Amino acid sequence: MQISSIKKWLPIVGLAALIPIILSLVLGVPVIQALVASGLTVLLVLSGFFFKSFGRDRKPSDYQNP
Repeated sequence: MQISSIKKWLPIVGLAALIPIILSLVLGVPVIQALVASGLTVLLVLSGFFFKSFGRDRKPSDYQNP
């Protein structure tokens, strides 16, 4: 992984972690469930960024699919 991509992801991941906590506190959900929801959201966002950045093959522009 490149450090520049991780620095670009951190604010988005932080925001993704904060949203479920705020919503859970507003709705009156227990703190443990809010933390678990936040952790799952962070995992989902990080895996999405990981697969977007590193999961596809790099092919030349003149590549023809057989």
